[in-house]
Amino acid sequence: MLQLILLTALLQVTPVETPATSASTATEIEWLTLAEAEALSKKENKPLLIDFYTDWCGWCKKLDASTYKDPEVIALVNKYFYPVKFDAESKEAYTFNGEQFAFRPSGSRGTNEFALKYAARNGRLGYPTTTFMYANGETLAIVPGYQDADNMELLLRFLGEGHFENMDFATFKSQESGANLGD
Repeated sequence: MLQLILLTALLQVTPVETPATSASTATEIEWLTLAEAEALSKKENKPLLIDFYTDWCGWCKKLDASTYKDPEVIALVNKYFYPVKFDAESKEAYTFNGEQFAFRPSGSRGTNEFALKYAARNGRLGYPTTTFMYANGETLAIVPGYQDADNMELLLRFLGEGHFENMDFATFKSQESGANLGD
């Protein structure tokens, strides 16, 4: 009778994943809204990864279908960043770090001012663009264009593990290439 009670009790227990285990075993990136990521980043000082995309962008779709499906990329994004997908042509108004961002029409399309501020490099905006930043607006890196899984893994480790504080990306990439040759 006691064994039956214990077995019944065991069957009724539903395991709960903790954030630490879910990030390492997740099968997809745990995308957040901009507001959710900002709030979490302010609490834990963990950077955001913002994927600026558009619905018509072929390279954005390839990034989603290949790079963001890679198990190592998934694990690194979920471990080191608060990830956000942001439609750069969104007509919705956003507030980030106390600043308002609205849609700015231009020709047959337009761009959300948030994308103009945080994804443009030298006044130019292309898609996809991946921006790594903190909730206070401090930008770590703006990476334009499609990134394959191998290059994205290097970027995620370079920024997520804090290597950017001691060296530039080219040096890090060179060291990682040299380390992999010795394996």
